Amino acid sequence: MHHSSMRCAFRLVAGVLPVALPALAAVAGLAASSPASGLRAQDLTVPGAEPEPTSRGRRRGRERAKKTPATPPGMQQATPLAVFGDWNVFTNGEGRARVCYAIAQPQTRSPKTLARDTAYLFVTVQKGEPNRQEIAVMLGFKPKAAASQSKPGAAAAPGDPYLTVGTARYGLVVKDENAWVQNPAEESRIVAEMGRTQTATVKTTSGRGKPTSDDYALGGFSEAIKRTREECK
Repeated sequence: MHHSSMRCAFRLVAGVLPVALPALAAVAGLAASSPASGLRAQDLTVPGAEPEPTSRGRRRGRERAKKTPATPPGMQQATPLAVFGDWNVFTNGEGRARVCYAIAQPQTRSPKTLARDTAYLFVTVQKGEPNRQEIAVMLGFKPKAAASQSKPGAAAAPGDPYLTVGTARYGLVVKDENAWVQNPAEESRIVAEMGRTQTATVKTTSGRGKPTSDDYALGGFSEAIKRTREECK
């Protein structure tokens, strides 16, 4: 388990999002207790968020402007800022305690028969540290932990959780239903790669030994992370 200052951001945001985001999905007409297959950022749009065009030209703002659900319960502490393709940008807190983050739901999930809550992938930036990002995942269920978590120094096992971006694979550490990158030193490289590729995939193994896969579309991510950094300069 690693202990950088960015873990504080994960704990802060994780304290808001488990309540806020399922509620947000529910208001948008989504079932938080069922797989989020095919969901996009526009399904999470809330009042105050500004739909923005993306450099990839996918799902431009005017196509999403008609979404106007009521402010969902649990989101009062976080401020929605903008939607870029598949990604939403939010802020939470003020002054030095301000946290900014870009977040998305998986585009596809497998297996579809696995009962689990909605998942989210987000990149968090703390105030005053715009060049440091933390990548975290809310999985929607409790997966098996990496072999090295139960036995420090153990070699990676076939069923260990991991994130793939492009052709690279990065190990994940899990706690309850959350996961984050095993080696924080790799996070900047992962974020840069997310801006250059089309899909990020989270692979885990369920408690019953079933492989799981969540695919996140990265349309609009470059614009979303740019805005996230600007908000927490």
